[in-house]
Amino acid sequence: MSARVGVVGASGYTGGETIRWLLAHASVELAAVVGRKHVGEPLTALHPGLLGLTELRVEAFDAARLAKLDAVLLCTPHGAARELAAALDAAGAPRVIDLSADHRHAAGWQYGMVDWRAEALLNAPRIAVPGCFATAMSLSIAPLVAAGVVAGPVNIAAATGSTGSGVSPSAGTHHPERFVDLRAYKVLKHQHVPEVEAFLGMLGDAPHLRFVPWSAPVDRGIFATSFVPLTGEVDVAAIFADAYASTPSVRLRPETPNLRHVRGTGFCDLAVHREGDCAVVLAAIDNLGKGAAAQAVQCLELSLGLPLGRPTSPLIP
Repeated sequence: MSARVGVVGASGYTGGETIRWLLAHASVELAAVVGRKHVGEPLTALHPGLLGLTELRVEAFDAARLAKLDAVLLCTPHGAARELAAALDAAGAPRVIDLSADHRHAAGWQYGMVDWRAEALLNAPRIAVPGCFATAMSLSIAPLVAAGVVAGPVNIAAATGSTGSGVSPSAGTHHPERFVDLRAYKVLKHQHVPEVEAFLGMLGDAPHLRFVPWSAPVDRGIFATSFVPLTGEVDVAAIFADAYASTPSVRLRPETPNLRHVRGTGFCDLAVHREGDCAVVLAAIDNLGKGAAAQAVQCLELSLGLPLGRPTSPLIP
């Protein structure tokens, strides 16, 4: 029997991507989609690409109705999920998975870094999905922290696509303003840094992170470069091979990852290089895939006690 799930926040990029993944899932029935502005409208009016795949209509948030489902995924803007989750708690919802930043490392919630915390997520009733930058950075640095070979602060530069800023355009995020441009923003002040440092602290001594995010002229994807100082002569290639030997959604590449090879997927592609006492780790993910919806679906699978699904192939070209 399929698990019945609902998605709250159906109109955004993350909500639409999560719906796409759930509609294709063999063990899940998408039973409800919730939005604030489009109540009563067909879901295909919001996401025309789903025509012929679903007949669901957008409905208003009703905690009592949603609590009857096997799981609810919150794809709402940051700041909105806290109140909704509280209402679902009061209504007795068995499983809630939050894709926003509202519950990451919060009491009573498991942090959903699937490739490192699968046991903790198994049958977990409340899971907070990591952020997109946080996923790329964490997967890049975690093996070295867990091995105890990081010597000091880690410097990171990472570029992200325009969908990471959400469906509502602004002067700094609207794609026509950025598609022939490249710029930094929130230099050394990005909100994902404390999130990553808290996660790495679960594995060992978390290094300080110096992070510079870039606004890139692509629609989806994150490409991150991490410069990690090492304690001495260590085999970084072997450390990464051992760390990700049983995690099919993390792939190791010999030279460089490529955004187009992870587009539309739940993969994180990594490449590791070394010069002297510094490891350089390159990471590529789809910010809407592994950085949001695909990882949320992996969290859902573990929460339901299902085996992790097979990663999908990329959208090429």
